[in-house]
Amino acid sequence: MKRQFSGAYPQKRVQIVLLLGFCLVLYFINLGQWDLWNPDEPRYAQVAKEMVSRGDWILMHYNGKVYPDKPPLFFWLVALSSYLWQGFGPFSVRFIPALFGTLTVLLTFLLGRNLYASRTGLLSGLILATSAEFTYLSTRGNIDTTLTFFTTASIYFFLKWYRASKGEEGQGLAIYGFYLGMALATLAKGPVGFILPLLVGLVYLAIQRDWKGIKGMKLFPGMLLFVGIVLSWYLPAVVRGGSDYLNMTLLTHTVDRFSEGWAKPRPIYYYFYNFPIDFLPWILFLPGAIAYGYSREMVEKRKDFLLLVIWFAVTFLFFSFSKGKRGVYLLPLYPAAALMVGKVWDDFISGSMDHFKQEWMAFPLHGFMGLALLAGAAIPWAVSMRFRPFLPYSLPIAFLLVGGSLATFVLYRFRNYGAILCLIVGIVTAGYFYAGRVIFPLANPFKSARFLSEEITSRILPGERLGVYGRVGAAAYNFYTGIVPIAELNTNEELRHFLGSSERVFCLLPFRDFVRFQKMEERPRVELIARRKVGDIDIVLISNR
Repeated sequence: MKRQFSGAYPQKRVQIVLLLGFCLVLYFINLGQWDLWNPDEPRYAQVAKEMVSRGDWILMHYNGKVYPDKPPLFFWLVALSSYLWQGFGPFSVRFIPALFGTLTVLLTFLLGRNLYASRTGLLSGLILATSAEFTYLSTRGNIDTTLTFFTTASIYFFLKWYRASKGEEGQGLAIYGFYLGMALATLAKGPVGFILPLLVGLVYLAIQRDWKGIKGMKLFPGMLLFVGIVLSWYLPAVVRGGSDYLNMTLLTHTVDRFSEGWAKPRPIYYYFYNFPIDFLPWILFLPGAIAYGYSREMVEKRKDFLLLVIWFAVTFLFFSFSKGKRGVYLLPLYPAAALMVGKVWDDFISGSMDHFKQEWMAFPLHGFMGLALLAGAAIPWAVSMRFRPFLPYSLPIAFLLVGGSLATFVLYRFRNYGAILCLIVGIVTAGYFYAGRVIFPLANPFKSARFLSEEITSRILPGERLGVYGRVGAAAYNFYTGIVPIAELNTNEELRHFLGSSERVFCLLPFRDFVRFQKMEERPRVELIARRKVGDIDIVLISNR
């Protein structure tokens, strides 16, 4: 009976089902309970919305103008999701990131299983799924989990090919999966989609001085496949968009963004303090995981661990040398970090660390206990200082962290390390589940542009114009009012001219700019209609009639 049960439900399938169920609970349940928030969600949703309304699946538009910032794959998928879920809403827009976040977790499991063992894959999948930034972006309408899935898939196929070339397993045709993954990653977010996997593969082989392996990568036919897939969209887009579109996509939004940093310029050391926060709580164990990878216990697996280190380092350094930086850019290295941490935890739990110093795990565990205890005590105090009416909502998080810290201490005393890992995963899962189902909906009135949009649609008549000025972007108001285009005003003269129209017009602008406008000489007369804070901007709605 036992053998029959094992044959019907092999361990691999059980673990995949477990990870699927885990991601379903963490990412999908109540995914649409809060609105689309700036800066990215409304803009990406609006691009997909205009794609559907125009019926133009080649040249994307935003606010009625050509949108050259990103390739189309993510927007195609969001548009498809809108058909599946019958409309553009928070759930249908976020469904794609949640889906690809889940698929990346499963792919991480397969990588861990291929590199080490099935349990390593399971633990790595859970670690990836519960790392702070990955969890957040899997429930946001952003492109990055889609990009991360395809770059991870590309590296997965590279590993399959490499092992086949050494006569270990698989088939040599897996190398074409490497190039296919790069092509789809490029269609998701541009050149970074092929640069990262290609660099990882080439650097990995070069460090080993495997020149024969580089020759065997089928670079020419592989790149032909890659170029053919990308150009199947890009050539028609350039033909329709012309030279301006070509310059914007190849120069402004790739080379200039990387080298000049006109979008989110940060110092070169930015990720050294940003990534540790985004990879909480597992960042505490990453130094020990790297040290373990180069310990005596891992000598036989050193070559496999080298791939993870190169994957991590190449991605980290590539984005560090870019002038423009955001925490989301590092998401493609998260599976590598999760696999390293998953391996050290697997061997820590199984007790196979004969020569590795236990302090590499003991110190981070005590650090986790201390941080959880400190955060649990500090959160209610911080909330009471700035958001006193919401103090009761902070108490469950405080109890969770304090209780989790004490429970971790007890389990550590009894050396029940497997239970500690499950407890950490449980704390993160419960905390984020509570945030997504309670905290985010509470914050929604202060973060969403929908409420101000409803004020606009209740007053504006067909044919009347709406403008935005200063830091106020058009995307959220395009999406929630349905008004396209919205006039984007950048200078005082443009604002004065717009409000001086002989017809009634409406305008959204920051309250500070409104105060300055009121002090201008010979300004048009305006009426203040509404004032509301949206995110970190205090916005007013005014009209000239």
